[in-house]
Amino acid sequence: MPVAQAIHEALDLGRLNLPASPKVIELIPENYTDMDGEASLRITVVIDEATDLDRIDGSNVGLLKAEIHRSLQQHSIELFPYIFIAKPSELATEEQDA
Repeated sequence: MPVAQAIHEALDLGRLNLPASPKVIELIPENYTDMDGEASLRITVVIDEATDLDRIDGSNVGLLKAEIHRSLQQHSIELFPYIFIAKPSELATEEQDA
């Protein structure tokens, strides 16, 4: 199975055991090169626009990241995932600025 397909399968929301909050609506994987020049992954976790960022439980964010790591390992993906969390409006702002 090609790596790209394995990554998409590993990040399939229907297969992941994510916490209920924050509500994840999409996971966007991208090829990424870290500061050391190593190949890795950038994973953008898109959360529901209505999420109150001040009410996000840090332990749930830890569980979310741990589940992403677990699934990638289970699918034999050895690239380190750099995980970022954003709302759709934040992503739209980034695209306008680019």
